[in-house]
Amino acid sequence: MADLKPKLQDNPRGALEQYITALQSESKMSRRNALQKINEEIFDNPANTDCDLTLVFPDIYAYILKSFLDESEACRDKAIAIISNFIQKLPLNDYYLTYILPVIVRRIGCPEIVEESEEIRLLLMELVHTIIDKYKGTHLLSSFINDFTSILTKTSTDPYPKVKLEACECIILITKVLQRDFHFQSESYVKPVLSNYAHQHFRVRVASIRAIGAIVLAGNAKCFELAITPMAEKLFDENTQVRLQVTLEVGNWMLNYRDRYSFWHRMIPLLLTSLSDVMADVRDTATKLWTDIGLQYMEENEEDLKKKTDFLKDVPTHYPDVKRPNLGCRVLVQSNIGKIVPAIGREMEGWRADARLRAAQLLCWLLLCAEEGSTQHANTTVRTLHRGASDDDQRVVLEIKRASELFGYFITPDTWWPFLETEVDSWSALFVIANILRGSQRDLVKVKVMKELCKEMADPDHCRVRKPKYQKNLLQVCEALMDLCKEDCTEVAEDLFIINFTVYAMPVDDNIQFMALSNLDKLRYIEQCGKTLYSLYEKHIHRILSDITSDAVTWTLLTPDRCLLECVLLHSGYAMGGQLHLIAPLLRECLAEPKVDPEVKLKIFTALSTVLLQRETNFRKCDPHKLEAFLQIVIQEVLLPNLVWSPGRTAEAVRTSAVACLCAILQDTDTLEKGDGDNNSKQVVNLFPNKESLEKFLEELVPLIAGLVDDNSALTRQHALRAVCSLAIQAKDKDCFTVEILHKLYFVTLKRLDDSNDKVRSFAVQSLCTLFKCRPQPYDCVVFNAHIDALYSAMLIHLDDTNEDFRKEMLDALLSLSDVDPRLLMKKVKANIHLYRNKAAYEKLTTQLEKIIL
Repeated sequence: MADLKPKLQDNPRGALEQYITALQSESKMSRRNALQKINEEIFDNPANTDCDLTLVFPDIYAYILKSFLDESEACRDKAIAIISNFIQKLPLNDYYLTYILPVIVRRIGCPEIVEESEEIRLLLMELVHTIIDKYKGTHLLSSFINDFTSILTKTSTDPYPKVKLEACECIILITKVLQRDFHFQSESYVKPVLSNYAHQHFRVRVASIRAIGAIVLAGNAKCFELAITPMAEKLFDENTQVRLQVTLEVGNWMLNYRDRYSFWHRMIPLLLTSLSDVMADVRDTATKLWTDIGLQYMEENEEDLKKKTDFLKDVPTHYPDVKRPNLGCRVLVQSNIGKIVPAIGREMEGWRADARLRAAQLLCWLLLCAEEGSTQHANTTVRTLHRGASDDDQRVVLEIKRASELFGYFITPDTWWPFLETEVDSWSALFVIANILRGSQRDLVKVKVMKELCKEMADPDHCRVRKPKYQKNLLQVCEALMDLCKEDCTEVAEDLFIINFTVYAMPVDDNIQFMALSNLDKLRYIEQCGKTLYSLYEKHIHRILSDITSDAVTWTLLTPDRCLLECVLLHSGYAMGGQLHLIAPLLRECLAEPKVDPEVKLKIFTALSTVLLQRETNFRKCDPHKLEAFLQIVIQEVLLPNLVWSPGRTAEAVRTSAVACLCAILQDTDTLEKGDGDNNSKQVVNLFPNKESLEKFLEELVPLIAGLVDDNSALTRQHALRAVCSLAIQAKDKDCFTVEILHKLYFVTLKRLDDSNDKVRSFAVQSLCTLFKCRPQPYDCVVFNAHIDALYSAMLIHLDDTNEDFRKEMLDALLSLSDVDPRLLMKKVKANIHLYRNKAAYEKLTTQLEKIIL
């Protein structure tokens, strides 16, 4: 029977009849085997190698294509394989496609999924790919454009990722094969492919981007409009390959898209954004494409750019430390920056930090490429920089810093200053100004901007703002200006001093204060006015004091005028010596007025005490007459009113501060080595150089000090006793310590031996010793016997004190004062020796007295 089987070449239908019949079987296995045999007979049988398949296909295709609908997946698989083999081996003829493509459309090109098997859908897509690839060199596919559109738009949204990938490859291929006809259908492809941009597999996203790139190149302008925004969003994709593909496609558009001149402003931002990508591969690719685009633009516009190329200069002398883009890139950006910068400004208002970061990076590249071409858009650019500087994301702020510096390189101060002049009260504007200055040219800034800028910043409404970001950026502007203009800053040195000293006086934290101090030292170096800051203060501090004009009654701890006055007192050193005529009225106003905030008084009193204790530094260059006048105001109009007792804890605290300040005034003068670095001489400053200078205060001071020794506050009593010691020493040195003063002071001091506070008792012992050591000579012990007797009696009692340390201190004091009237003391010791418990102390005291008497 086998010999009777007809040959395939002679009778295709007869040769395959039994298999065709089997295709009608209800058995899936029989149908699958039949399809297998058909495939083997036609394509694998060596006897049929030279068979003309054009004769076979018409007799068999209907049965095979019907199997595309078979309920068995295996049968459909075999049927697709047969058709695929036919496509590969049949000659080019659209006749075959007329039957095949409609069947494929029904399976995978309908709105609803008909082919449920993912693997079969993939095989069908591979068949479509085979068809397109086979016919790509002909025009035979043109009539099937609708079929391909139906298939590819549907399969590009297929749930199976591999089908999506195959669909994208087919779309790319069809855009090249059907260039003449594709643009009629191009819009239909865009949205289905764009739906894959959010797919979780990065390969699908990459394939979709490639497909969109091809669609846009072959499609109409509407395709570009639909695709450009999603393409921009993919620049934020976390996968490097996705971002790289976007860069490649956009670069390809800019080189080859026929309508690219209408859309430069839409494409330039995408490619420039890739120049700042975190991955080097993306940056390198974008850089190469951008360079090629610029060169191509120059070639295409050679006539228009002829003048510029003929007079093309080398890199300008004032240029940032980066490679300069070629002329084509610069001209492209200059022509389109006006459309891009407003969009960046809107993007900076967005809620996505990454988007704002990319917008800021893009602005940097735009400014670098546009150079002077961004001048007419300076207002918009400044607003964008202003907004970006206040961003919460520090990455954005860093890019805005770079953009501001680039802006300063290319835009003259006459252009940008008017836009920022009214914004000096904003810290973000100061941030922008500081960084613009770092890129600006010195000669242009010093002409106008330097003076006007410093004048604005030195205004009290600006330099006295106590906010962290404002102070920081105010100082940074000063630093940038001094770094740029150097010795030219001497013209505005006073304003710079006011700004930095004001911030130094009222900083929000230690870092700000250090920045201000650093700027002051930089200003000192620029002015070349000495080796220390005192020399700078000496030159400018008068302006600070002159500007303190507010009513002290309104002051609080944070009031700028209070902070400035305190800072002058604590930090100006010998510079304050020449300004005592300004300082004294301010001290009188804030310390003598009862209504001034007590906390303010305490702060100023503390600062004043420090000034008086450091007199060798602070007053060494002061005129003696001015110092005397200053001291008279301080004692009579500032201290004395505050030493008078008044009820209340607040008044008590003020009295304590006042008497502490008095102690500083009365403290004995020491010889100190001057340590400001100007020279190594020694300087002695005596606040009371003669008898008259001290004597005129004693009549009022002594009663007040005596009263303060009995004050309710233990700390006030301590300071009062210290004042007693200092007053006695000063009065003795000036030969004005009288018996009356001694008796007034010792009596109240004696009572403090019974004080509840141990420190006060200790100070009382020291004060008694000092008072009687400084007693006027001669001191008649007979006339003043009662006073001496009272002194010895009280002290002897305390030799038996319960506090051992106090007993030792009292014994030392008695030994020290035993020379006042040793016989009286011996008499009192022996008269009551049987009553004393501290026998050892009395024996030691007796031994000392016997030596003196003998």
